[in-house]
Amino acid sequence: MTVSRNTPCPCGSGKKYKQCCGSLADAAQAAAVPAPAPADSEALLREGWRHQSEGRLQQAAELYQKVLGAEPNNSDALNLLGTLALQAGRNDMAANLLEKAIATRPEVAVYHNNLGNALRGLGRLDEAGENYRRALSLKPDYARAHNNLGVCLKELGRMDEALACFRQAVALEPAFADAWGNLGNALRDMGKLAEAATHLEQDIALRPHYAEAHFRLAGCRLAQGDLRRGWEEYGWRFRKEEMPIAKRAFSFPEWQGESLAGKSLLIWGEQGVGDEILFAEGIMDARQAGARVLVECEPRLVALFARSFPGVEVYGRENPPHPRLVQADIDYQLPMGSLARWYRPTVESFPAHRGYLKPASERVEHWKAWLASLGPGLKVGISWRSMKRGADRDSYYTELSQWGEVLKMAGVVFVNLQYGDCRAELDEASQRFGVEIHEAPGLNLKDELDDAAALTKALDLAIAPNTSVFGMAGAVGAPTWLLNLDSDWTMLGTDRVPWFPSVKVYRKSWGEPWAPLLAQVAGALNEMTRKGKA
Repeated sequence: MTVSRNTPCPCGSGKKYKQCCGSLADAAQAAAVPAPAPADSEALLREGWRHQSEGRLQQAAELYQKVLGAEPNNSDALNLLGTLALQAGRNDMAANLLEKAIATRPEVAVYHNNLGNALRGLGRLDEAGENYRRALSLKPDYARAHNNLGVCLKELGRMDEALACFRQAVALEPAFADAWGNLGNALRDMGKLAEAATHLEQDIALRPHYAEAHFRLAGCRLAQGDLRRGWEEYGWRFRKEEMPIAKRAFSFPEWQGESLAGKSLLIWGEQGVGDEILFAEGIMDARQAGARVLVECEPRLVALFARSFPGVEVYGRENPPHPRLVQADIDYQLPMGSLARWYRPTVESFPAHRGYLKPASERVEHWKAWLASLGPGLKVGISWRSMKRGADRDSYYTELSQWGEVLKMAGVVFVNLQYGDCRAELDEASQRFGVEIHEAPGLNLKDELDDAAALTKALDLAIAPNTSVFGMAGAVGAPTWLLNLDSDWTMLGTDRVPWFPSVKVYRKSWGEPWAPLLAQVAGALNEMTRKGKA
């Protein structure tokens, strides 16, 4: 089939043909003449693997295609070209090549393992698990396949089985750092923090400079309430390769706790909106230490931050940065998530407050009037999930369809705080539970954060899992109920969220259903309506 180089690739990757299969086709064409004699194949495969392992993917592809030009069913060449496609993120192509390798030599365990990786990359978790098990039936002591099966099972929410796989992997291969890290991470998610820390430390002992392991240990330490060591490990976040956190390239030295009297400090936001809201809690500490403070943040937060932090210069994040933020009169810079290292070394160092973000008072009154127009009853805002979805992330969030007992509560007017496209979910809940969840007229909850903060402040109560909605509610000092997991690090080893005194936590363990917790929330809401207050 003739395919134009600029049309979508037939493999379904969504990329242009020239950027996907076409690049391998180019390599095949370049390598087609002369075809190697079969005796040369092993040497070409070794040379191709050397290129591949050193990151020269195009050169590796050319050599593998040379082998296939002479031996179309060479299973090793098909497997290696499949792993090359995996490295390039072309899981469809990888699966196709690896299935051909398996058809030629079904007895090779490493082929079933690699196909499992391709299928997992395509989100076909059940099929991936089947292939990992096939690999293990051929080679029971295959530590990599045990580890990969564990990852697959964890993504399916089958944590006990996943743990057994990770434990088997490290028993078979004690120097297998990935498996130690996966074991520790799974135990951390399950709230088994002491054991998790031990295994994560083993991962770090095997690869001391692996940032992901340090970052995982940071979450574990913070969840244990060990803030000093937790914040120290948290500093590794900018060195991560998996889900990297972007570091702003300001030329000023990073502040390391020196006196700020008479100095200027640029604090720049990082990660997501919820993280910026959370870590902004420490901005005024730097100001009160005598610094001239400048803040760079998500543009949607500029108006809210500027009103909330008097005497602080606030600028929206741009690329390149705003000209004011590169002037030579700035002494130090600091990522916002590092403020806590210096100002919150213990749980006791978090101040009591009624909200550190200040919505516009006239907009709060506007939304109070609108809420009053909805009729009598407590005005309760709800959010149920994040916009970012995934098997692991979904364990932290609910579905609106699970909120039946809460939504059927008499004497409550429910208001939507869920940002993004949730119309279908709201309509389904309305039909299923016979309740209207009101939407603030003319308000874009995702983009108009200053006004969203005012609406949140006007409510009697907000209920949400750990998303930016919960963070905003806590930061403006609104009465808030957080639906959370025991293992969440933001509680810092307590039964509350030290950043937000107005937040009450309802929590459950990993793997437990949400229904009992939501029933508990419904009971508390019933009691609240009876008393008429949070």
